[in-house]
Amino acid sequence: MPKHKGFTLIEVLVAVMIISVVISALLQLFANNSHTFSSVHQKILQTNMSSLLLGNEIYGYEDKKMDLSELVKDFNINDDLRRKLKDKKIEIIYTEVTSLNFDDAAESLAEAEGESGDNDEGLVTETSEVANSLEIGRTTIKIDNENSSFLRVKFQ
Repeated sequence: MPKHKGFTLIEVLVAVMIISVVISALLQLFANNSHTFSSVHQKILQTNMSSLLLGNEIYGYEDKKMDLSELVKDFNINDDLRRKLKDKKIEIIYTEVTSLNFDDAAESLAEAEGESGDNDEGLVTETSEVANSLEIGRTTIKIDNENSSFLRVKFQ
């Protein structure tokens, strides 16, 4: 009986199994990369939108609900982008972290000098022309399901 040259059924099945494992691994890798790219893209968009608040010194020190177009009202942008930003509703939440009153510190310093008997005449304790308090607060901006927070410093 003559021998036929070709692959046996077992060899074909093993080759198909190897190819299917490789293809499934590549599909899994592609899906993970797509998910990671989408997640990073959303974070970049969120960061870009929250940076609008950083550049606007009027907002960020109070709790407020508004749309993003209000933050860019002084910017020169096209009307299509302005309409898209008008659809994005945001919530700004401000929480005071700490504050420092320079008047209290000056009084404490003056009391300490009075007790020790040392008085430097060159020391100026009046702060009428400069800021007399410092406030550090956390501003959180909520856009859709994303939050961004940053610290703000305010001199009063």
